[in-house]
Amino acid sequence: MGKLKFAPCVFGIAAAVVFGTNPIGVQAAPVTTTKYDVSFGDLDIQGKIIYTATEEVASPFYKKGISTAEDCVMIRKEPSTDSEAVGKLYFGAGFEILDETDGWIHIQSGNCEGYVSADYVVTGKDAEEVAKNTETVSSYAKIVADGVEIKAEASDDAEVIATAGSEEILEVVAVIPESDWTKVNKDGVEGFVKNQAVEVGVDYTSAISMEEEAQREAELQRALEEERLAAEAAAEQTEAPAEQTEAAAEETEAPAEQTEAPAEETEAPVEETEAPAEETEAPEEQAGSESTLYIEDVSETVWTTDAVNVRANADSSSSRVGGLGKGASITRTGICDNGWSRVDYDGTTAYIHSDYLTTTEPVKEEPTYNNSSSSSGQGQEIVDYARQFLGNPYVYGGTSLTNGTDCSGFVQSVYAHFGYSLPRTCTTQSVCGRGVSVDELQPGDLVIYSVYGEIEHIAIYSGNGNTIHASNWDTGIIETSLSYSGDIYCCRRIVD
Repeated sequence: MGKLKFAPCVFGIAAAVVFGTNPIGVQAAPVTTTKYDVSFGDLDIQGKIIYTATEEVASPFYKKGISTAEDCVMIRKEPSTDSEAVGKLYFGAGFEILDETDGWIHIQSGNCEGYVSADYVVTGKDAEEVAKNTETVSSYAKIVADGVEIKAEASDDAEVIATAGSEEILEVVAVIPESDWTKVNKDGVEGFVKNQAVEVGVDYTSAISMEEEAQREAELQRALEEERLAAEAAAEQTEAPAEQTEAAAEETEAPAEQTEAPAEETEAPVEETEAPAEETEAPEEQAGSESTLYIEDVSETVWTTDAVNVRANADSSSSRVGGLGKGASITRTGICDNGWSRVDYDGTTAYIHSDYLTTTEPVKEEPTYNNSSSSSGQGQEIVDYARQFLGNPYVYGGTSLTNGTDCSGFVQSVYAHFGYSLPRTCTTQSVCGRGVSVDELQPGDLVIYSVYGEIEHIAIYSGNGNTIHASNWDTGIIETSLSYSGDIYCCRRIVD
């Protein structure tokens, strides 16, 4: 059954209000379903005020909610950003509310029970509004009696275009405001049924526990490994016919050798037939990557003088198999006569241009940091403001300090709060302001990181050798040591 956007529904509320001691009586409200397993039941709502009974309890999202995080929000074991993550609630995933306390919601979703920040979810009527524009959530109507008529119009006098039986599940198209009718879809035919003839449920995807995420990742890795092994097996099978042909050729030489003893004069034709075979071997020798390349075998440790690519062959146009940062050590196994070096790269033979290698171990100097509290009052204000968002989620491409951001979006949004308009990416941000050295860093400065010489990450220096940054999906926005993110490419000062 295809998904449609959810239409909010207030139906079947029979509220008998008697002022005094009598509680409010309300018809059973619908129960949310997950992963397309539809189930329904009653909710104990006695004692609720009239507004709650009509506006909240009647909603399919009563005591339920939806994630609005741009990517996902972490489900924590305890109501704290420092607590262990037990699962992930991706955008559009739903949950049951167990309790609410101090900005945290205790939820149950799939196999996960834990706490999520109320900043990244919506519940009740707010969830209804979000669901209207969310393809991951859809509502369904369960027929509660046999022979329910589906009308062409929302009227008792309208033509009956179909009927539905008890327990049958129909797709909800819309609910007619301030009426007793719900528009449904039955096998492609749209019509209207009385609200008292249906109970509405909601389908949504559930949270994923950290164990399920790890299992999914392991299954993906297994699938990739199986594909690799299958490709290798296919390659071996294509080589087998060639080997069989060579074996057959060797077998055909035996009779010729046997005829050498009784008839020496037959040797000449045999020798003549061998010459073409030798001639055909030459192109195969020329095809080898090292057949025309002289390599002097060595075994020595060398260090990179800069970030460098590691390639499959001794050629700059060869495929890249990896890379090394400046100052990395590697074992050189050969020196090529074309200016390249053969190296042992993680147990695999590969090549690096010799211009980027040295036999002299570089001297590593420990960086010093400026530990002053501030070079400017605003620099420290920027750090204090950025710290408010520690623990919030990382979202690739995001710029929301609460709902999710990536590293450059975090920097851009923090600085925007103070009236600075920075570009969107860390590459373009790396040329803003003026350059400073690592030992000149002061709170509020930008620290840009590189991988193999290419800019990959940016952070805000927070003082005492630490930075604040949107790191990755697992950690979100965190404060770590300056060296946490790898090689520093450059540092920039925006606020003087």
